[in-house]
Amino acid sequence: MRRIGLMGGSFDPVHEGHLNLARAALASGEVDHVVFLPTGNPPHKPDMATCKLDRLRMVELAVGEERGMSVSREEIDRGGVIYTIDTLNNLEKRMPDSRFVYLIGADTLRALETWRQIDEVIHHCDFLVMMREGETRKDVQRLAEGWAARGAQIRFLTAPRMDVSSTQIRHLVEAGQPIDGLVPEAVAAYIASRGLYQDRLGKNQAEAGDTKRSIPF
Repeated sequence: MRRIGLMGGSFDPVHEGHLNLARAALASGEVDHVVFLPTGNPPHKPDMATCKLDRLRMVELAVGEERGMSVSREEIDRGGVIYTIDTLNNLEKRMPDSRFVYLIGADTLRALETWRQIDEVIHHCDFLVMMREGETRKDVQRLAEGWAARGAQIRFLTAPRMDVSSTQIRHLVEAGQPIDGLVPEAVAAYIASRGLYQDRLGKNQAEAGDTKRSIPF
């Protein structure tokens, strides 16, 4: 059975840190492929800086030259508030011979209790927890053991730390500072061409048009 890594998020914008985590997961052999799932309307981030199709397009550009990665429109095209359990149910119907592995950080592991129908979620997917340098593995391991007792399948992978965040990038762009090396060149060019993050009005821009690189799961 093919193991498909799922990397969800707002990706506002996608950056090299996201790509490094996906590369590390592929290199570990824990997953055979990584699918990025930019979300349309997440319950925990109702007010994002850019429209969903701009965010989708940036992820498409970011993974366009990467081996073993692709992008899904699953959470972009679905209406209403986006929940992981619905995503998993839909992906299972489209890819019945795959086992899904959510790529998450230790911080997300701590927040799993807030996920809708989490006891159903943990039976539909495994978790690959990306540990960062400097994190206390003992505390995270104790938390994982609690989830394992509820049926969750959790593995760990230590990934190199890259001090970059989407919030940092938005602030740099707004301040007119360079973002070289923090995002792929194609993403930086897209941000500049669309004027994203310059005046905090990106979310009201017209929807991006070309999305042909997406894989319509």
